[in-house]
Amino acid sequence: MPSENKSYLNCVHCGKCLPVCPSYNIDFNEFLSPRGRVRIVLTDYADSLLLRPGKIMESMSTCLLCGRCEKVCPNDVNITELVANEKIKLEEFGRKRFSSDKLALNILKNKRKVLLKSALKIANIPFFKKLSGRNSPLPEGKSFIGKRDLIFNADTSLEKSQSSPLKHGQVIMQSADEDGKNIFKAGYFSGCVFNGIYSQISIDTVTSLTKNGVEVFVPKMQGCCGLPFISSGDLKSFKELAVNNALAFKGKKLDYIVTSCASCSYSINKLYPKYFNENEENYTEILDFSKKLISIWAFFNELKKHGIEIKKGKLDKETKAVFHIPCHLSNMPDFKPVTAYEKLIGEPGLIADKIAGLKLKPLKYNYCCGNGGMFNVRHYDLSKKITKRKFEEIKEAAPQEILTSCSGCIFSLKDQSGIVKHNEVIPVNHLIGIYARSLRGEK
Repeated sequence: MPSENKSYLNCVHCGKCLPVCPSYNIDFNEFLSPRGRVRIVLTDYADSLLLRPGKIMESMSTCLLCGRCEKVCPNDVNITELVANEKIKLEEFGRKRFSSDKLALNILKNKRKVLLKSALKIANIPFFKKLSGRNSPLPEGKSFIGKRDLIFNADTSLEKSQSSPLKHGQVIMQSADEDGKNIFKAGYFSGCVFNGIYSQISIDTVTSLTKNGVEVFVPKMQGCCGLPFISSGDLKSFKELAVNNALAFKGKKLDYIVTSCASCSYSINKLYPKYFNENEENYTEILDFSKKLISIWAFFNELKKHGIEIKKGKLDKETKAVFHIPCHLSNMPDFKPVTAYEKLIGEPGLIADKIAGLKLKPLKYNYCCGNGGMFNVRHYDLSKKITKRKFEEIKEAAPQEILTSCSGCIFSLKDQSGIVKHNEVIPVNHLIGIYARSLRGEK
């Protein structure tokens, strides 16, 4: 358990968190609000809690850990950490109880990707899909990472053929491009979803990096970032996964480690340091990994700061799209938007500016998509209600495509059944996907 968080004492119940909370705005239920949850935590610490553990869990498990409430809190109440700590305490009560979401977590933790793919394929069989009453993502193609580490050469010339993986175990060496300048060396953390389910996004991420002169290392040992586990109160599994990922990149002499998933970035940057202390084994490796990992958008801005001109691409036809900003996507502290797209969507605007033919349309409110990791698994009906609200503003913008940069957001935004008509489904893609497409000159 991390050091005791007493920021709940700062809450004055002003209610500024209510308008931005996705779960509260479903039915305006105070019990499912940040303020309500802080009240429960307060009474719990005061030993005056009269609610049953199951009732407390209902309130805590409906928190998406999106962090929107913290961004508007005037008194710096660290609500997501308070909720996560309550979940860890409550996990002790239900550890041995079987549930479908615990089964999902075990599959996610298992490194045999075939198990995850098989489970999702079974879930998509019409009989089981109808029985469960929910939509599950269908794996698209082979997994990105196989049985060996991958190293991709920097493509210093766009005329050259596409980069290819080098031999397993090859050591990344300091190298230089044709002008004698040093080349950036980056690790790539795919996360479990962009590895096993939407693997094309990993391919597109690596393509975008190598086309901009970056060498990319992808260790086979990496796994889930752990966010689904900490959001379920399973601290032990969360820490095991964190150590596994930190050790996977240890000693590789990388300038940065890049991820294209906003939720993975949130988990590694924000949560890893909170749940380890200096007396624990691998504490140094955890901190090093956490500090070195940045979002793909922050990395491109780093390249720009170092005088590297980001490559431009072109779509074969004009595409009108919206960019859904994930709740967990945050800009680097020193980021200052300059262009219209940077002011519209933050750091990803740098890449949007490089895609000729892409026309971004604004979203009025940028509501949450409703995924929240395990929230979508545990509370599918509530999750759909939040997604439906999201599509109200999307339909108003009338885009040809929806872009984003988070695995969970892609899950929910692709699940449009019951929200739009079958023949009106809007394609969903990662912004890095359309950028890679523009660089390759694909249709």
